[in-house]
Amino acid sequence: MTLPASHTMFLPPGSLCLPRESSRLCTVVASGVAVTIFDRERRMGGMGHYFHPKRLNGDSTPVFAAPALVELVRMFRDRGSRPAALETYLYGGSDNPGVPGFDPGRSMLNVRVGFEILEKLGVKIAGTDVGGRFARKLVFCSATGQSIMARVLRVRGADWYPEFPAGVGR
Repeated sequence: MTLPASHTMFLPPGSLCLPRESSRLCTVVASGVAVTIFDRERRMGGMGHYFHPKRLNGDSTPVFAAPALVELVRMFRDRGSRPAALETYLYGGSDNPGVPGFDPGRSMLNVRVGFEILEKLGVKIAGTDVGGRFARKLVFCSATGQSIMARVLRVRGADWYPEFPAGVGR
């Protein structure tokens, strides 16, 4: 499958993107969760990638589930999207006990919290590819809502359990 797009952007953990023009949005997700949202009526899509389920020390950045998802949905609403028109997919929530930083239970908590927040926002989840021991490499076309996802075992340790940016979460 070919994903048409004029730009390609890589989203590191703790990022959000709702491009104004057709773009390929790419990320590598493991213990965190990548969320793709596509507005079927407006033919536009975006992606978020968070890696911690609960805010720490009152921080409100997209490394945490609630700020990431609330802001991503707000970005769509600001462009005129209706929650009923949004098609949402979640990817990630995997565990790798052999990697430094392993935090038992955090991966699936990331997924569960994502479900809860999206439900509160009135956004339905169309599908998931979550859990297990594989990381995922994801490419999403913002103009069509199509995605290509590959499960992979070998990614950088920092992709499994990303570090908090300076000053966040500590």
